Amino acid sequence: MRAGYSEALAMLGYVLGMVVTPVLVEWARESGREPLAEVLLVCSLTFAIALLFGVVRLLVRGLRWGGRRFTPRRRTVAPERPSESPGHGP
Repeated sequence: MRAGYSEALAMLGYVLGMVVTPVLVEWARESGREPLAEVLLVCSLTFAIALLFGVVRLLVRGLRWGGRRFTPRRRTVAPERPSESPGHGP
């Protein structure tokens, strides 16, 4: 599996976590489990932060890839060797 697919799956997991945790928080509060609700709120915040960092990472990677694509490549030129003229040897 290539790295791009695993990053996309991780970001999908973050989004899924952000969707599911508020529902679980409400369930925990209705059933009288306040400590669990607080932990789930922290999890929801962690999912949001992870998704934000993932999106920023993809944007930075895209800018680097796009910059490499549109900048002209420099040609490397071998240094010139001094020409040897006949008769001027040691």
